[in-house]
Amino acid sequence: MERRTTDEPLAEGLVDELLDLARRAPSAGWSQGQAFVVVTDANERRAVAEAAGEPDFVARGFEPWLSVAPALIVPCADERAYRERYAAPDKSTDPDHWDVPYWWLDLGAAVQNLLLLATEAGLAAGFLGAHAVPDLDALLALPDDVHAAGIVSLGHPHPDGTPPTTSERRGRADLTAQVHHGRWHEPPSA
Repeated sequence: MERRTTDEPLAEGLVDELLDLARRAPSAGWSQGQAFVVVTDANERRAVAEAAGEPDFVARGFEPWLSVAPALIVPCADERAYRERYAAPDKSTDPDHWDVPYWWLDLGAAVQNLLLLATEAGLAAGFLGAHAVPDLDALLALPDDVHAAGIVSLGHPHPDGTPPTTSERRGRADLTAQVHHGRWHEPPSA
């Protein structure tokens, strides 16, 4: 995640090009319920940033993030698409009985695509979960059963980079703590 950007506008059509590729992530039953709200208007970006608590963030000594990025992408899970698809005769399973709501899994894959594509395009991209933005769904006038997962900021990297966060300073987990061959195993104690 690289959250610090310049406010330099992105090339015309670049966001749509990235989103066209990002949306090609797997989709349960070809439901294609991944959706994206693109916020580029400066006033709308400020409104989103305020809803996310950016003024408090800045008051604590951090630099503005969301209001500076020239594009905010709000990835949304359109639950309706999955319910409609899985009510079809060739599927006829009830998503209420799924162990995993696949609209979230599929959206996560699309967001990962977007983050990787942004990095490959030389852009800075950061993610803020929707839990940190009360009423984001209402702010964007999302229909019922369409849920924002968060906000992806996109922009040109700040020349000074992004300082490491307290989370990053924890370091990456050892591979053996995350990869289990054959069966689950508890990693050795440190």
